[in-house]
Amino acid sequence: MKTCLHDRHERLGAKIADFCGWEMPIQYKGILQEHQAVREHVGIFDVSHMGRISIIGPEAEKFLDYLSTNKIAGKNDLSAIYTVWCKENGGCIDDVVVYKIDQEHFFAIVNATNREKDLIHLQKASAEFDVQIQPKFSDGILAIQGPKAGPLLQKIFLKSSSIKRMHFKILPYKNDSIILSATGYTGAGGFEIYGSSEAIVDLWDRLLEEGQPFGIQPIGLGARDTLRLEKGYALYGHELSDDILASESVSSWTIKWDKPDFLGKAALKTLENSSKKRYECGIILMDKGIAREGYSVFKDGQLIGQVTSGTFSPSLNKSIAIVLINENLRLGDSVDVQIRQNLIPTKVIELPFL
Repeated sequence: MKTCLHDRHERLGAKIADFCGWEMPIQYKGILQEHQAVREHVGIFDVSHMGRISIIGPEAEKFLDYLSTNKIAGKNDLSAIYTVWCKENGGCIDDVVVYKIDQEHFFAIVNATNREKDLIHLQKASAEFDVQIQPKFSDGILAIQGPKAGPLLQKIFLKSSSIKRMHFKILPYKNDSIILSATGYTGAGGFEIYGSSEAIVDLWDRLLEEGQPFGIQPIGLGARDTLRLEKGYALYGHELSDDILASESVSSWTIKWDKPDFLGKAALKTLENSSKKRYECGIILMDKGIAREGYSVFKDGQLIGQVTSGTFSPSLNKSIAIVLINENLRLGDSVDVQIRQNLIPTKVIELPFL
């Protein structure tokens, strides 16, 4: 599959690779350079492989609140909420951002690998609610991230300066309309834009042109991964999965136990009182090497878990990782990661890394 910007990526000389069945740009000039561009200036990402799904109807708010670990009911109009959707057994279907237009109109941005699974999940779960589920998979999505994203967006959308973090506006654009939200998954601040393929292509070209004085660069999925990992954010299939329960993940903060009920709550409650619960935490390597996904983690010579995500942090100039382990370690504790035949010492630190 290809996004509406595929030809733009090829013209820019991007390294294209398969990602969840999509031909996506992994890098343009290099992951390190692109990473720093976002941290220091502004970068533009094509994330049109992710899916937008509308949830509409008199019981839309009630329905989404039941599906979500986080609170959806009672949130302000034009606000966005990060949450996890669970199965009955507490396993993670996906981590998503739910956007509330008003009490009867919502949409969710879901991960590329889960688009069809999430759609089926919503359709099945909605049988007992007065709601309609409408996929918007043909639309496009841009992420404009970095400290200079705000000044750049104000050149095109004057109202962008009034959008608070995790809020959005529906704005006219030429003969169309777009959704501009102060959201993103880099920890560098910025915006995301949702719109028709035509609007997204036009905005990609315009932002790259008008962003030159701000040092804008197109950014691939390689730097997107290092950016999100520095902030300790989950990536589905790594920190979250069907087999990793929401309460075991770095996204466990989304679980609002005081909610009357949500799908998977009973299973998560049972796990809380069980010795089987696992934990995710951040580690920094104290020696050379990169802890890749799946590498074993040891404490005092005993296997206690594995790496879910690991990389070299360009901002910290150190190797970092998130690990899933069967012990609730304390900050400053030492564990070892097996890299090839060597055990590399690491230190448990507080997330985010940066």
